[in-house]
Order: sequence, then structure tokens, then C-alpha cells
Amino acid sequence: MSATEIIEQIEKLPSEEQEKVFAFLAGAIVAKRSPNQKSWLGKKLSFVEACDVVFRENHELLALLAK
Repeated sequence: MSATEIIEQIEKLPSEEQEKVFAFLAGAIVAKRSPNQKSWLGKKLSFVEACDVVFRENHELLALLAK
């Protein structure tokens, strides 16, 4: 099955199921990042930087807010 066919199948799913697929894929991408991704720990961050960290590392939260 090609990526295009998979995307077409995902588009046919109910929005709740699409969100689960999105959360899974986002988690898989984050898991493949280097272990140095938490370089923000122990640093003072601006509000914008903190928001970036929250949404980058908590894709389920982003998916829930997107509803």
C-alpha cells in the first residue's frame, strides 16, 4: 500500500480516529529525535519558548486543543 493510499484511508476515518493517528505519528517522530532534545531543562524560558516546548513534546495536548 502506498503512502497516498494510506492517507486516503486516514481521511475516511472519523475525526476522533484521525486524532489518534496524528498523536501516534507525532509520538513516533519525537521518539526518533536525538536524546539531546531536552536541552531546555534547567533553563529560564520565555513564554513563547515554553509554549514551543509544551506543544512540541505533548502532541496529545495539541490534538485535544485542536478539537
